Order: sequence, then structure tokens, then C-alpha cells
Amino acid sequence: MGQGGQAVSHHLRDATKMISKTPRTDRQPVVTVAFQHFVKAGFAKQLERQLAGANKRIKELEAKVDELHDLEKWLEGR
Repeated sequence: MGQGGQAVSHHLRDATKMISKTPRTDRQPVVTVAFQHFVKAGFAKQLERQLAGANKRIKELEAKVDELHDLEKWLEGR
């Protein structure tokens, strides 16, 4: 029992079950034009910057993996 006599659950929600595929966008206020919903430009730009940063990091990590594979091949050939 937790504080106040209530049962405490130590179970985590299933991380593979997403509430929404776009939770950050869903929480943003929208502008509706001709039945189309749009988020504000500042938020969209923030997402673009974060996506560009994530893509850059992926390329860096892929390059590191390639370096490690090259090192592995070199070590095997010794």
C-alpha cells in the first residue's frame, strides 16, 4: 500500500503501444483553414530543426559503425 492506503502499481505502460503517432503535434493549438488543420510555423520549424539534427546524428553513427566494421576486418586479418 502506498501513502493514503492506496495500492501502488509498479507496472509500466507498454512502450510499444503509442497513444498517438504524433503526440507533440496533437498537443499544439491548430489553425483551421478550409477544413485543414495547421500547427503554428514556429512549432513546425522546431520539429524540422530537431529532425535535421536527428538525421545528422544518424549519419554520424552510421559512419562510426562503418569504421568499427573496418577495424574488425583489419583485426581479423592480422
